[in-house]
Amino acid sequence: MHWRAICCSCRSTREDTSKAISLVSRDMPLVKSEQGVLKGVVCSDVENYVAFKGIPYAKPPLGELRFKAPQPPEPWEGVRDASQHGPVCPQYNERMNRMEPGDEDCLYLNVYTKSLTPTTPLPVMVWIHGGGFYTGSGNSDFYGPEFFMAHDMVLITFNYRLEVLGFLCLDTEEIPGNAGMKDQVLALKWVKKNIAAFGGDPNNITIFGCSAGAGSVSCHLISKMSDGLFNKAICQSGVCLNEWSYNTYGRQRSFQLGKLLGKDTDDPNELLEFLKSVPASSLVNVQLPLLELKYNDILDGILFGPVVEKVGLDKDKFLSENPIDLVKNGHIAKVPLILGYTSGEGIEIARKFPYIADFILTPGAVVPKELKLKWAPEKVQIADERIRKQYFNGNQITSDLLQEYTNFETDRAFLYNIIRYARYHVKHASENIYLYKFIAETERNHTKKSYNMEALKGVCHSDDLLYLFNVTSLDVPLTDESKIIIKQFVKLWANFAKTGKPTSTEATEWKPFRDSERYYYIIGKDLECSENPNAENITFWEDIYEESILNATT
Repeated sequence: MHWRAICCSCRSTREDTSKAISLVSRDMPLVKSEQGVLKGVVCSDVENYVAFKGIPYAKPPLGELRFKAPQPPEPWEGVRDASQHGPVCPQYNERMNRMEPGDEDCLYLNVYTKSLTPTTPLPVMVWIHGGGFYTGSGNSDFYGPEFFMAHDMVLITFNYRLEVLGFLCLDTEEIPGNAGMKDQVLALKWVKKNIAAFGGDPNNITIFGCSAGAGSVSCHLISKMSDGLFNKAICQSGVCLNEWSYNTYGRQRSFQLGKLLGKDTDDPNELLEFLKSVPASSLVNVQLPLLELKYNDILDGILFGPVVEKVGLDKDKFLSENPIDLVKNGHIAKVPLILGYTSGEGIEIARKFPYIADFILTPGAVVPKELKLKWAPEKVQIADERIRKQYFNGNQITSDLLQEYTNFETDRAFLYNIIRYARYHVKHASENIYLYKFIAETERNHTKKSYNMEALKGVCHSDDLLYLFNVTSLDVPLTDESKIIIKQFVKLWANFAKTGKPTSTEATEWKPFRDSERYYYIIGKDLECSENPNAENITFWEDIYEESILNATT
């Protein structure tokens, strides 16, 4: 059983493009955005709401605009039909295991609103999709809005450029990297300017995302380019300190790509002209060999993603410094924040056994890249031995230790840096921060099942999404048990968006996180506030990172 929205057919009753306010008839909702008038659809089934899909928030990034920062959207004449999603970015759709040709003209967003004419402006939630910066979209087949539309709010989802199209980096002023992140910034600017016409409050915007989407949200927290575009944030299963959320070798990967496609050059301008000439299909699902580095890392598997921009003016840079340096120095948006993780995040990496088994045996493989890049080899070796003893009792990591390896990657690749970010946020910002652990397991936990990893304990990375969104592209049931979890989970997020506090009348209080009192909320069928998640291992990692104390000099 799925929750499916049934949208009314739209019949023209009136057009009045001169008015700057929302126009609503029984059958045809009209809204006047800055670029022109949009015609949406009234949707009804489990919930009643109004949908506007496929709204362009940028000029199509075609031709000479390929790989470049996005340009503002262009106006249109007359009434634009907003009943269908815009094209997705060309990609390999990992969830559906198929290529999606999509279109480079993919910078579109979708607005779902409970009311175009509320008595008071509605809180706004902007979802940034995940997918490793190479797959995904904002489409409602996976991010259906019905669960959120049980609340008085506005929900926005959107596409941004992915993989090479979104994250080519040549370290030149023309192609400094981060085009996909700048797409996100432009989408947020569109929301800020236009959302009042859809019933939303431009002064109460919450950005949220999972995985690469959460890494993106966290990057917006530290980017000057995103200042003032949102008021609250939620990061699910990722922050900008997680090493998979940023790319250290963007330029090298770009030249590798050129060579793979037949252009072996060390001239960035020559490479750019070549890459602008190849079909988009050549820039999708790219497979590149390992770089010749002193230390390779399993988390370098995301080949194209956010980078530190090394050229140009600071005002034009999405990331001007390494995320950890910005976070340590307090360059963080001072907004209320929710951070959290699923109990079995590491399944996302452990599923790659046995392909990664040999790599894990190499010296330093279990040491975080951030530390390997700044430490002497002797120090790396000592840390490597300590980590293997802590998690594997010094034993060789094999498939017989898959649960232990899952636990290790949950901490190493996800949880430690989530808590680390929380500690710095508390240090530098006065706004409350809330930490959670998601433990719910019902028939809706689809990802772990699809990986054939059901023997492992814990909720897999991204399996929480099916409790926030009405997923219709997958065969996932909606049971009485999962309905309870959905209602509680979405209510926490909706109340946070409304008030800055994730409250639920049916459960104990969710206390804010402090470094001295590390409260976290356990989200399952029941809701419970506890303290110090995975305390022993987190203390171990704080010692490894030499950050047991965050004093005034850090």
